[in-house]
Amino acid sequence: MDEQRDWLTLAAGLSSLTFVAAGPDAGEPFYHFAFNIPANKAVEALAWQKERSPLMPIPRHLQDDDHPELVHFRHWNAHSVFFYDPAGNVVEYIARHDLGNAAAGSFGSDDILYASEIGLIVDDVAATAAELKTVVGVEQYRGGDEQFTALGDEHGLLLVMKRGRKLNFQPSDPAKAARVFRTAVRVHGLASTKYPLPGFPYELSVER
Repeated sequence: MDEQRDWLTLAAGLSSLTFVAAGPDAGEPFYHFAFNIPANKAVEALAWQKERSPLMPIPRHLQDDDHPELVHFRHWNAHSVFFYDPAGNVVEYIARHDLGNAAAGSFGSDDILYASEIGLIVDDVAATAAELKTVVGVEQYRGGDEQFTALGDEHGLLLVMKRGRKLNFQPSDPAKAARVFRTAVRVHGLASTKYPLPGFPYELSVER
């Protein structure tokens, strides 16, 4: 961890996340991001996180049959743990079973492998997704609609979301509807480029 007066950088496995203090006119920024964990440790991650923070409530249709506090993303073949961090960000641990990256031992912080998702909030999901496919060189991942489209693969996804879409599982809570906040993302790709998304305070840096 590296902390200064106006910013904080946290190491998360192979990734790092930097949080910069928001200006007085920035509102109260919050984000959704996810970390990949070993495919066999969703239940252990759930118990580990419950000792450290409350979990987000899960609607019945998303609950795992045996562990109702886990989200079962059947179409992605994955299980997830959702919780809020102290700043109000929506944080997720996701065990992606197609990766086959099971690990021995009990769950601990070393099982937070790397950041694998970040949300980008826009007004036209389809148009933005099409633009990012060309610029970043990624493909659409398992479905998508006018509210939400994921780009990339199990190792890393850009989540393109409609402004106003609910980020949590409580539709009556307007405080967590998706909103636009300054975001910088650095990923590995086929060619090096920097791309400021027109009309939004987002910058994508692609490095070979």
